[in-house]
Amino acid sequence: MNIFGLIAALSAGIFFGFIGPTTKLAYNLGASIGLAIILRYIVGTLLIIPALFYKPPSINIFKANIFILMLFTLSSILLTTGLLSAVNFIDVSLTMLIFATYPIVVLIFSIFINKEKINFRKKLFFFIAFIGIFFVLGPSFDRLNFQGIAAAIIASIGASTMIITNQQMSNLKIDPIHIHFFTNSFNCIFFVLVIYIFFNLNLKIGISAWTMVLIPTIFYTIAFFSQLIAIQKIGQSKTALLLYVEPVVGILGATIILSEKLTQYQVVGVCIVIMSLIIGSYNSKNFRNDFS
Repeated sequence: MNIFGLIAALSAGIFFGFIGPTTKLAYNLGASIGLAIILRYIVGTLLIIPALFYKPPSINIFKANIFILMLFTLSSILLTTGLLSAVNFIDVSLTMLIFATYPIVVLIFSIFINKEKINFRKKLFFFIAFIGIFFVLGPSFDRLNFQGIAAAIIASIGASTMIITNQQMSNLKIDPIHIHFFTNSFNCIFFVLVIYIFFNLNLKIGISAWTMVLIPTIFYTIAFFSQLIAIQKIGQSKTALLLYVEPVVGILGATIILSEKLTQYQVVGVCIVIMSLIIGSYNSKNFRNDFS
């Protein structure tokens, strides 16, 4: 069993899960979408710079793999703008429901593009976990907002392509630290221009709003890096399976932070998802071999 990869995947799911509720709270306190987006990449870049002194990036590697790096960066842009915009327009629960469809897309890509072998047990428990998601999130469909739904769909597509492209970069032996630095650096420049033109940063907010908008930014950096490590250690399909903990954490976080009500159906859904994760990760013949 690759314990490190398992812990990394679960950590990514937990930290990703808290991004939605904490970002929504930041918006409620006066922070803007533009500020949340640009801070995510600025802080992410600053946090990764110290690691570059131990693992300096190679310009030749960037040049040789510029296409896959740019595709990964584009996926990051779709994920970030989509998710942070969606929670501004619709409930966190509905956002997480739509966003949670990305592991299914990853599974499909893994089968048809990467030719990855997906056994029946894994397919079955992906399906069971997805059913659990519907119970967990229990969205209020009477409060639909087209902009929010479209943004959540964009985020889901971005997450799917990020996982697929990261697997390709893993095969090319590109260090996760360098991937993170390249993505955040490029997006810093890109979003400074875009947000300056199209978004209102609204810097005149209180200390509580500044604090709250920084928290999901730090969460994202930790989750992003953990996900890269997990995919390289245990593969994209196993990572996607374990990341099903993300919407569960998201809805629980929304219940605690935003006082959203947790229904009996949602409690049942939490149990279904957790059980599917445990059973889906377990190999009756040899659990150790399944995550080695």
